[in-house]
Amino acid sequence: MNIPNRTTPKQRFIILATILGNSLEWFDFILFGMMAPFFISLFFPESLGKSPYLYPGLMAIVAIARPIGGFIFGTMGDKKGRKFALVRTICFMIIPLFLAALLPSYKDIGPTAVFLFVLMFLLQGISLGGEFPGAVVFLIESAKKKTLGYIGSFAYFGIFIGIFFAMIEVHLFNTEVSPEELRAGAWRLPFFLSGMVGIVVLLLRRLLRETPFFEEAKHYGCLLKEPLFNTFHKYKKMIFIGMGLMVMDTVGFNLVLIYSSFYYTSVLHLPYFQSTLLQLFTVVLFLVTTLFAGRLSDYVGIRRFAKWALWILFFLASPIYFLMGWKIYWLLFVTQGILAILLASYFSVLPVLVSSLFPIEVRYSGTATAMNFAIAIFGGVGPFIMVQVIGQFQSPVWPSLYLMIGCALSLLSLAKVAQPKTVDI
Repeated sequence: MNIPNRTTPKQRFIILATILGNSLEWFDFILFGMMAPFFISLFFPESLGKSPYLYPGLMAIVAIARPIGGFIFGTMGDKKGRKFALVRTICFMIIPLFLAALLPSYKDIGPTAVFLFVLMFLLQGISLGGEFPGAVVFLIESAKKKTLGYIGSFAYFGIFIGIFFAMIEVHLFNTEVSPEELRAGAWRLPFFLSGMVGIVVLLLRRLLRETPFFEEAKHYGCLLKEPLFNTFHKYKKMIFIGMGLMVMDTVGFNLVLIYSSFYYTSVLHLPYFQSTLLQLFTVVLFLVTTLFAGRLSDYVGIRRFAKWALWILFFLASPIYFLMGWKIYWLLFVTQGILAILLASYFSVLPVLVSSLFPIEVRYSGTATAMNFAIAIFGGVGPFIMVQVIGQFQSPVWPSLYLMIGCALSLLSLAKVAQPKTVDI
């Protein structure tokens, strides 16, 4: 099979303009998540800040807001164009970034700080709901048919870039910045700089050309007046299949980024440096593996590649968490590394698998609906499972069972998906 080894300058520009916004969004989201206790102490009264339900509640706001963003920007993208929607998602993203950089604390303005902080999370969820599916659709519709897996893998590559820099930023805050400097406002700088980068991304996206698929559909009068209604009316089955494919997205993120962090600190009682090193190692493996796996999937077949990754994960789940239970530091690198490589392999082909379920006239709406509903439902339940079940019993049986159930659900959905040879109109 002849697969180009290099991307064209036009493709590189498209990739840069799409994934930069996605990276910024996840940088903001992960930075808030990793520093949640600090931000809660800054923007909430002390009595409310001690509640164990506050942070899960904020995450629930983001989860609920994501489908709303998917409805808004999905409809926009299917009616007026992918570029039109992506320009507006980045505008919507810049608002919470600058709001974070300028937001006064509870000590300064009282309950208004609480309202603005919650509003920031709401806006973040709405922009997340439109940004990632939009980037997926734009990348896939701009790819050549022989490079769908590779070009599509840049969507998750952008996520991991944002996570990586957020983790670096948190490490710098913990090691290079004193608590006094942090509370005085040192934490505001990365959000302000992200907002400035967001403006640059906005300018880049304005230079993008609409995808050829959307232009052709517009030329032949294939666009719909109510794409969201048609998505739910005609493609309910595809939505459920897409949600099933996305189960391993939420399960994987919950296990590798949430549970592992809890396990390192609360169960193994690892020093801060060792825990941080393990997490950075995991994210770097995600970064390295995603693009390589995307390119490899174009050789072996996207559906077949996803199937292999899921089956291997299914059978290795129990041994991995059994070995992790030995609490040997170097062995944690091995087990987390295997998890990261296999999950990244599956993540790399998810953009193609989900977006290929829907025809051009409802592709943005359908992709956004399937992705956001899955993340809202399974992502909302995931942290509760991590803390209440896996965290409480601290047995390797529970995380391995959670991973195996996720693999099984995604495999059932994958069985309903045809091999994506190209993204058809």
